[in-house]
Amino acid sequence: MKKILLSIALAAISAFAVSAPKTHDGFFLNATMGAGYSSFEDKIAGGLGKMTCDGGAFEASFKLGGAITQNLILHAMFSGDVIYSDLKLKSAYVDETLEHDGFNMLMLGAGITYYLPIQENVYVSASFGVTDISITLNNSDYSFDNLDAGFGFNISVGKEWWMNDELGLGVAFSYTHHSADGNYRGEKNEATSNSFALVASLTFN
Repeated sequence: MKKILLSIALAAISAFAVSAPKTHDGFFLNATMGAGYSSFEDKIAGGLGKMTCDGGAFEASFKLGGAITQNLILHAMFSGDVIYSDLKLKSAYVDETLEHDGFNMLMLGAGITYYLPIQENVYVSASFGVTDISITLNNSDYSFDNLDAGFGFNISVGKEWWMNDELGLGVAFSYTHHSADGNYRGEKNEATSNSFALVASLTFN
């Protein structure tokens, strides 16, 4: 992963000088921010039940890279999802709601973005990488900070409008998946999350 990210950074630097006005070539920088819905489930083996959470969420991402050819861009990506709803723990022995001080899902990886030549500034973007799920419970006997680093990916589709020769402003629909395994009180647990968001995007290209 380190070699991939380094190659992307070098490509971005070398591409800076060859970008033409209102074209998708050369250096690429993109940031998104928005809100949506996330669902989370952590299944615990050994009859300990499962923990679930679903509701409103905040999403943001940052991409840095350069064009391989016109309209096709290779980039590094960092993204984060924050869930606001409380967690619910349910098993044969317990059914309770757990308040949390923070519920964050982060992903660091790489991907590609392609601008469709038949429709100006409509794009499809896909990224994958290492994900980290972090949950800080508030005043609880339970601890769910046991999840290992996992796998995640993001797929988004959007439309942008040129603000000047290099800057585009737009909107996109984003889907993100996170998954990770862990060990809770000697039992294996498997966590998955799916997030859907409508985000605003700002691109320098």
